[in-house]
Amino acid sequence: MKNTKLLFRIVFITWVFMWLLFLVRGMVKVEIKDYKNLLGKTLEEKRAYVTGKEFYEFILFCEKVIPGNATFSVEAKYDDSMDYFRFPYYLYPAMRDIDNPGYIACYKVKFSKDKYSVAASLTDDKYILKRNK
Repeated sequence: MKNTKLLFRIVFITWVFMWLLFLVRGMVKVEIKDYKNLLGKTLEEKRAYVTGKEFYEFILFCEKVIPGNATFSVEAKYDDSMDYFRFPYYLYPAMRDIDNPGYIACYKVKFSKDKYSVAASLTDDKYILKRNK
């Protein structure tokens, strides 16, 4: 019984030590820098920092062009600033529809599709296509 308690305590203390070691190591290497960069910024500046400034500008552009009751899909060249899964969150209440979207947000790609025309353009490789009626 004493040996079991001693073994349990050793394993538990080792586990806590390792957990703290990895927690502190991660914070020192990455997270502290991120928290420092976010300190004192507005909500919009924080969102731009987290998603990438260039991509966040594209999101704001899409919010203005794509109506809330519309459907959309995304065509994009993926890189560090592209957050494909968070994009629908920012465009809510518009809904993602991969098969038959009303709008196609094109980010850093040259994309065209039959029965769609350019609705608005931010730059040559950042634009929104709208389905023709």
